[in-house]
Amino acid sequence: MTTTTQCAVLGSGVIGASIAYHLAKAGARVVLIDAAEPAVAPSASWASAGGLRSQGRHGPEQAISIMAAARWRTLEQELDADLGVLLGGHLHVAETEAEEAAVLARVQADRDAGIAIEQVGAREIREIAPDLSAHLRLGAWTPDDGQANPARVAQAFARAAERHGAACLLRSPAQPLVELGRVTGLLLPSGETLRPEHVILAAGAWSIGWLREIGCTLPLRWRGLQMLLSDASPARVSPTVTAVGRNLSLKQSPSGGIIIGGRWFARPVGAAPAVEPIEDHVLRQWAGATAILPDLRNRVLQRSWAGAEAQTLDSMPFIGSLGETGVYLATGFSNHGFQVSPMIGALVADDLLGQKQDLLNPFRPERSGVPDDAWFRFEREPFRN
Repeated sequence: MTTTTQCAVLGSGVIGASIAYHLAKAGARVVLIDAAEPAVAPSASWASAGGLRSQGRHGPEQAISIMAAARWRTLEQELDADLGVLLGGHLHVAETEAEEAAVLARVQADRDAGIAIEQVGAREIREIAPDLSAHLRLGAWTPDDGQANPARVAQAFARAAERHGAACLLRSPAQPLVELGRVTGLLLPSGETLRPEHVILAAGAWSIGWLREIGCTLPLRWRGLQMLLSDASPARVSPTVTAVGRNLSLKQSPSGGIIIGGRWFARPVGAAPAVEPIEDHVLRQWAGATAILPDLRNRVLQRSWAGAEAQTLDSMPFIGSLGETGVYLATGFSNHGFQVSPMIGALVADDLLGQKQDLLNPFRPERSGVPDDAWFRFEREPFRN
């Protein structure tokens, strides 16, 4: 049996589900397909700590991030769901005089881009987050940033897509049908063949294997990143906090526990995107967080986990048509796709439906090539920090 549709979106994480929602809302015929379900382990949408950060982004992302920040203020109402949105701001701190230059440069670059960012000194840091360490010297402060629950967001986008007429095929891995190098259809587990006009690949770390199936390689890798959660803390940390000289992000969950993230790699388990925390990294990650939030010395580790993330060499996603393959990419968000996900969905939907979006041009898959030696080093970067 063969069925036709306008758009097939592969991947039901925050990016894929957002794309499906915005396409369906615009009146397109959409099928959202996932080998699992929205935001389950070990996907990035399941593992992410959920920071909503507009500051410190790449130049081409800044305008998108500003628009996304506005969307987050009303997204719960739009999707009719509790997304756990808490707009407590984002604070990026310097601990030494040498690190202050990085904060000053970030403030200037973001301010020039129109981001509502402030330079704050030690006294103001104490006012924003009194329980942080007293040695912090300077900060970049974006009061409109915050956090949300990525799993809830992915699931809410998927439900909203269904309300607008999209079909959701979950626990249904789709195999590409390729003719002369072009994906012409998708074979579903039921034996049904789906013939979409557009195939949108937004499967995060799983995009890499799918691309290999169609004979395509890009400078794209997957890595595991690990997270920690403490027991409930009497400290009060309203903003998300990052630090210039550390692989660190920390935020307080609604239950009071401290969520500790940052660019700490996890250990791959097997060939598929599957990962587990590295104990040595857990210890060092906790120690770095304790230097910023001293109350963690009195806390215990409640849980650690890890998820798989697709990363590009320049840390910017691939968004757009992939040559003659018939595939439209939206993958490789490199650990910072969550905040922009509402606007990525909107822009990609417009792009696919004929309203070409110049804001997406810097992310096109055909952007400048990568030297072989640089890609070799990136792909083989050690998993240990």
